[in-house]
Amino acid sequence: MIKRNYVAVIIMTVVYLAAAFSPAVAQSRGGYGQGLISMNIEGAEIRSVLRTFSEFSGMNIIAGSDVKGNVTVLLHNVPWRQALDNVLKINDFVAVEEEGIIRIATLNDVQNAEKMTELDTRVYRINYARAEELKAIVDKMLTERGKCQNDARTNTVVVTDIPRVLRACDFLVDSLDLQMEQVMINAEIVEMDIRTRKEIGIDWTAGNLENPLSPTQIQGNVTLAPASHFGSFTFGRLHEGVNLSAMVETLEEEDKAQILSKPSVLIADNSQAIILSGKRIPITTLDRSGNLVTTFYDVAVKLTVIPHINPNKQIMLELTPEVSDLSSEATVSGGIIILTSSVTTKLLVNNGDTAVIGGVIRSKDDKLERKIPLLHAIPLLGHLFRYTSVSLDKTEIVIFVTPKIVPVNMVSNDNIKK
Repeated sequence: MIKRNYVAVIIMTVVYLAAAFSPAVAQSRGGYGQGLISMNIEGAEIRSVLRTFSEFSGMNIIAGSDVKGNVTVLLHNVPWRQALDNVLKINDFVAVEEEGIIRIATLNDVQNAEKMTELDTRVYRINYARAEELKAIVDKMLTERGKCQNDARTNTVVVTDIPRVLRACDFLVDSLDLQMEQVMINAEIVEMDIRTRKEIGIDWTAGNLENPLSPTQIQGNVTLAPASHFGSFTFGRLHEGVNLSAMVETLEEEDKAQILSKPSVLIADNSQAIILSGKRIPITTLDRSGNLVTTFYDVAVKLTVIPHINPNKQIMLELTPEVSDLSSEATVSGGIIILTSSVTTKLLVNNGDTAVIGGVIRSKDDKLERKIPLLHAIPLLGHLFRYTSVSLDKTEIVIFVTPKIVPVNMVSNDNIKK
């Protein structure tokens, strides 16, 4: 058995030396968990394996008297800390790092030691994130004796637990409490003549849903509420070089378009913005007790936008347009019907490009009666001197969405630690 372990250690050492001088290891070695290691050992004593991990990583590793046994490992280009944790796991051992020293012990010993460890408290002043959101994450890291509270007034998180957990909280807060990039969302909701959409420089073949690389036109089925109604949305992009403001102003001067709303909102990356243009109407109903209850409903154009900035400084927009309108029909009891069309899609655009949402058509009947004074009132012959013309006008609601990244300086987290 001694000879077999000796051979295993030689094999492991040769593999270690080959891995240590490989380009991948040479570039990444030295940090916690960094450095790729390869192992091919069979029946090696675990203390010898731990000695190899210590020499490879440069970390101090100590083990208790009950850490013993043989291991068989076959790994290829694995981060050394991941390899260490897995070697220990299959032998029911755990690694606890304290002040630059990795201590190897049984899980039972670690749990018993933690029960005897004195608790400490730290107060984290959160600069950019929400304290209650961080608290929900910290709660999952606590030991049985640990506790976490947040104060909404000062936006702080107070954590009480053993030192190991508090060190993990230090890393967590420093990693998550960062100032996020912001996105300025400029939107224009325009009602225009339906024949105009082909003349204003919109690429309607650039829309997409889940696949941002798919250059196909998208039409989404609507959500029906509360009446049975069907509609479709189309998505596209404004051609490069088209001046949106100048184009819309020109259409307004020609009575081909009307700006319904032109809102702008500044939001953090991955946050939600809701843009609403329209009105709220009151509807009175009876509750179960026969009391009159007034509820307000939106009859409007509503757009929900969530921007996601990718490493290439492109913006993935999660768009949910919703258009509500009053139906000309009525219920049996004389109530009104609100027709609602909505769809959710994703569209990838460059910084400063304009995404376009169309497809909501409105029809309006115009009846014009013309007549010749006095003559139109002659009995029997009066109809010869008057006539009525009927015209059907169709308009489309088009939503232009232009996201622009507003860069910010990353400010380091300033925590108060007791």
